[in-house]
Amino acid sequence: MDFCLLTGVGGVAELVSAICIFALVLLMTYLTTRFVGSYEKQKMTGRNLTVVETVRLSGGKSVDLIRAGDRYLVLGESRDNVCLLCELPLGSVVPPEEDSASVMQTPDFKKLLEKAGNAFHHNDGK
Repeated sequence: MDFCLLTGVGGVAELVSAICIFALVLLMTYLTTRFVGSYEKQKMTGRNLTVVETVRLSGGKSVDLIRAGDRYLVLGESRDNVCLLCELPLGSVVPPEEDSASVMQTPDFKKLLEKAGNAFHHNDGK
């Protein structure tokens, strides 16, 4: 049995080129994902129709609060159909930006890394 080992300058050059190609593929994937995501977001953004809130009930069922112009509609959605449950008066809906308890906070990745690093260094010293 012959095993191919990376030896000499040629083997190192092959390894470096493989790593560079892998990094290039990752970069292209990242940029493509960013482009497609921003394009889809722009395509779905409208001035008159907005999904304000969605609550998943089970499997393929949810209740959606939709702002259509100056009206708020509550829709029941399942895999097969969508039906209007009710229309809400304008003053009864609290936008998610104003209601701080219902807004999901996205964690800051940098803070999470710093916290993990501090915990690692703290435990490393013992």
